[in-house]
Amino acid sequence: MTEEPLHAVIIGGGITGLSAAYYLQRRLTDKGLAPKVALLESEPRLGGKIKTTLRDGFLMEQGPDSFVATKKGAYQLVQDLGLEDDLVRNHAGQAYIVQDRRLYPIPAGTMMGIPVRLWPLLKSPLLSPLGKMRVVQDLFSHGLETGGDRPVGDFLRKRLGNHIVDRLIEPLLSGIYAGDINHYSLQALFPQIHQLSQNRRSLIRAMGHSYGHAKPARAGEARGQFLTFKTGLQSLTARIEDRLKSCVIMKGSPVSAVRRQGGHYHLDLDDGRSLETHSIILAVPGSAAADLFPDARHAISPVLLTPPTSVANVVMAFPQGITGISLNGTGFVVPRGSGHAITACTWSHLKWPHAVPRGAALLRCYIGGQNDARLVDESDAAIAEAVMADLRQIVALRETPSFYQVTRWKHAMPQYSVGHLDRLEKTRKAMAMEFPGVFLAGASYGGVGLPDCIREGEQAAHDLVDHLEQRNLLDSREVLNVD
Repeated sequence: MTEEPLHAVIIGGGITGLSAAYYLQRRLTDKGLAPKVALLESEPRLGGKIKTTLRDGFLMEQGPDSFVATKKGAYQLVQDLGLEDDLVRNHAGQAYIVQDRRLYPIPAGTMMGIPVRLWPLLKSPLLSPLGKMRVVQDLFSHGLETGGDRPVGDFLRKRLGNHIVDRLIEPLLSGIYAGDINHYSLQALFPQIHQLSQNRRSLIRAMGHSYGHAKPARAGEARGQFLTFKTGLQSLTARIEDRLKSCVIMKGSPVSAVRRQGGHYHLDLDDGRSLETHSIILAVPGSAAADLFPDARHAISPVLLTPPTSVANVVMAFPQGITGISLNGTGFVVPRGSGHAITACTWSHLKWPHAVPRGAALLRCYIGGQNDARLVDESDAAIAEAVMADLRQIVALRETPSFYQVTRWKHAMPQYSVGHLDRLEKTRKAMAMEFPGVFLAGASYGGVGLPDCIREGEQAAHDLVDHLEQRNLLDSREVLNVD
């Protein structure tokens, strides 16, 4: 046991926990303090869903493959770590959507399927004439949206009609969030759209006013809106780990229980060791946080209303390239109810040319989600065969991959249902009142993308230091000892 309570323990070594540890260490050292911080991770490696593998010249991501370049949190961290020169921007190109076993180009001038510029959508064969007429009706909408949160699907159907939602918007959003848009919270997932709906009558006009100045990338252009690293996303987590010089990192150290003890917190580890700390960042999924800290379950449970969904990705390598339908693009998405197992497919060799040998092809396909997670539990061979069957139908693929890699992420995709932000506010208030010094951070609460998780970690670190300062708990500089 530590002789004196630590400043902080961070539970969870994914990107949220790593970001929290990095910014906590930096803020404490900037104050001239010797940080007494421990980062605990149950797995033998750090990084969580960020996992890069290299095989036969193929650079493969088992989790996310990039982050959005325009979101400041991630890029700021990259700058802080001195990794700017290692960044690679994706090659932009046409994205497609499957309809009746054919690939149709997703119209230019849309954001997540929502029209920003109307003319490209009207020229697209993807929608019927009646479907296009229904979309145009939005231009003549009257009255502002009022009230609180509502389902994304309900909002968009009212504004733009069922046809465009079912054929274009739903496949794109489900491919990102692996859930049901009829349950998504508009305020939580799309606060900008929710705000725009309060200020302008037409959603299309509002979107065009805010985003219409941005010109969409033409097929074949080299620059896109996503960034990764020359040696994969794991470069980011490896660099953070290397920079945590003043933080004790304990891998393969599952926590069995957390409890409040006097004016601080006591942690029991599976191996029999224990820690005492003034504060905690729970950078783990909400369900795991509730299991670790039973006394706080009632406070955490409101944000666990909708269970997370399970997904899997299948990476397939073709050293000699592929034939079949040859398209200059980035991949395609598949609407639910189409009869296909695949929900989306990325042509990684076109999106990230640096990640494959010359002349080779790398396909990355996705399955699962709220509407069909059963296949995720099947064997690797069954999943690969289902994916190959879809690829043969959709893109006339004839080759067999030299190898494939299946990665399952069970109960890993948070679902922000209607009212999520209100429930999150209640949870945070309850935690602050009943368990001061314990902070929740991560995808279960404030965003599923890497920039959002980084921002969550940084904010938790900031709040934790403020908590320690307010209670005059930053004077102790003893060396950390763990028995």
